[in-house]
Amino acid sequence: MASQEIRISLPGMTKVPLIDRKEDIYSILRTYFHQFSPVEGNLNIRPSASFSPHIFGAGKSFVGHNFLEFLKKFAEEEKEQKETEVFNKSSSGKVELKIFSWKHFAEQTLSVVLELEESFSRAPFPRFLEALMYNIILNAYRQNGKDTDALQIAERTVKNFDIVGAIDYLLEQFQKRYLFLMIDELSHLSDLTAYYSELTTKQFVESDPKYVPFRNFFRILRSFLITGKVIVYLAGRTAEISARLSDARSSRVSLHMLRLNPFNLHDINEYIELATYDGKSLKDCLLPSDELRYRFVELLKKKTGGIPLIVKNTLLALVGKLANLSQPVINDDNMEFLLDSVFADILNESGTFIIPEILDSATLLRYEFVFLNYQLGTIFPIGFAITLCGTKTYLMDLVATFGFYSEFVN
Repeated sequence: MASQEIRISLPGMTKVPLIDRKEDIYSILRTYFHQFSPVEGNLNIRPSASFSPHIFGAGKSFVGHNFLEFLKKFAEEEKEQKETEVFNKSSSGKVELKIFSWKHFAEQTLSVVLELEESFSRAPFPRFLEALMYNIILNAYRQNGKDTDALQIAERTVKNFDIVGAIDYLLEQFQKRYLFLMIDELSHLSDLTAYYSELTTKQFVESDPKYVPFRNFFRILRSFLITGKVIVYLAGRTAEISARLSDARSSRVSLHMLRLNPFNLHDINEYIELATYDGKSLKDCLLPSDELRYRFVELLKKKTGGIPLIVKNTLLALVGKLANLSQPVINDDNMEFLLDSVFADILNESGTFIIPEILDSATLLRYEFVFLNYQLGTIFPIGFAITLCGTKTYLMDLVATFGFYSEFVN
């Protein structure tokens, strides 16, 4: 399965499988094509973007970085076109009915991933709008095998075209119809205000100045969405999810949350089946027989909560531990002990292996709360949950990921 071979990530992991995210990938596409009016002759676009604010390890960046790989995988699995109505503008300018096809999007989409980091500000343009367009074009060439003269091409394109012209020119160069744009680490947008003053320009009296950059960002993003050719996916953990949503609405952009559910038992089983470590299947590295796998998968799900990165890192830690044993074999007697010892070793050494950003016990306790809630289905008093998480907004971050307490925090 060539389409399932993904980037090298952690030491020893040579193949990370594409575990099913069809619902989420389809949601991103649905958000895109629902922008278009179903009324014939009405070319108005309702700008919309997909948004994933989930906790570290939920897989939000993985979905964006591997968007095209997912499309190719689903296209391979596609036996017949689904009777799903999709509205796209034809070359004649009319809105016409299309039949949804994974193959169509896999063949016609150019993928670009941007991170809002300091390197973004190296663009030779003082305004954020031009800098964003420059970084999109630059990364389009670099990430799609055309690195030669990418800097000069990006600068020249921004100088010679407006947004519509630049998007059209870019797609023409790659012979594609759609631009998939992932903007990662949205929470870092505030850091760029030191370089782009228009991000801090107030349109009206603001109750809190930290919201201003996000309102202005969505106003700028809207100018890309109304071209009708850009599929936007935003990702990044934020302290104020509700504020980001209101920022988007005030800028006439609709945000649609991705669910990004944790891995279920089938997903974890498939992961163990397809992932390789030093060229060897994880299944062969860990389990001497298929009879043990079902119990092992259930136990792994219980211990990790099914959060993708935690599943992956736990498996890697377990492989490393078994390599140092005189008899590296998992059996019914030692299975739970080995998993528990992996977690104990991780916490004793640094507390950072499973979740690299966790450096303090308070944050770790919050994740333990997530696991406990997910595993037991327990409904804790809302006051207790907020106290444990520290703030209501942090709890809302967990809600966005797992759907906990949704009836309380609206």
